[in-house]
Amino acid sequence: MEAIKFAVTSNKNDNRMLKEQARAWAQQLKIPYVKRYENGSLDVMLEDHYLDALLIAGKKGPQLYSREGMLLYHPGLGKVRWQRVVQRHENDNFLTALDIRPGQRVLDCTVGLAADALLASLAVGETGRVVGLEASLPLWFLSSQGIMSYKSKFPELVKDLQRIEIIHAEASDYLKTLPENSFDAVYFDPMFRQPVRKSSEMVPLRPLAFHEPLTLEMMELALNVAPRVVIKERSVEILKEYGCTEFVGTKYSAVRFGIRKRK
Repeated sequence: MEAIKFAVTSNKNDNRMLKEQARAWAQQLKIPYVKRYENGSLDVMLEDHYLDALLIAGKKGPQLYSREGMLLYHPGLGKVRWQRVVQRHENDNFLTALDIRPGQRVLDCTVGLAADALLASLAVGETGRVVGLEASLPLWFLSSQGIMSYKSKFPELVKDLQRIEIIHAEASDYLKTLPENSFDAVYFDPMFRQPVRKSSEMVPLRPLAFHEPLTLEMMELALNVAPRVVIKERSVEILKEYGCTEFVGTKYSAVRFGIRKRK
């Protein structure tokens, strides 16, 4: 995939501190800082500078703007699912498939905005470890910085979110660097890379995502890293192609989770 071209800017009326923050981000990411136009839209700035996106240093944290719209960090449906598990003691199919306990280690190879990783962090608790991989540099920055500035009326949710380690890496490369049994479970969500028409709030994210296909080679690498690998997909038929032998979710579920265990 061709590298995403993006630059950093600030909002028109931002104070000096935020403008300095924007310049610092540009230096950290080794990308240009462009001054916000006094007259002219963000779309014009994208066109003039031949960019795919703009990273904006805002009062509520980083924002990403693409031609598809503006994205401010949020854990999406992860927040709703977290509340259902914590407050209503409901089951979550993702957690059922992952089958993890406090103190264990989880590697999320397609972390995105960390909606699933939030549930994993809840399950493994303060003594566990959740690592999320994001290959897209702008999305990695949005999520890694966003979880630190995210506000919620549920302080425990914020703690679970901020324990997640989000690393900028391609899963296929990162898995090769890990020794055997580095984690207790590895998770892939290839669906995150595909358009979901119902998720209008996710639309700005699509052109910025890294579309790395899940391969059988990656599955073998994952099984070396952990004894249990979980995949989220739309059908059991697709999951079977990856060697999954156990499945979570009914035929009425929008998605299924497939489980493959090390032999």
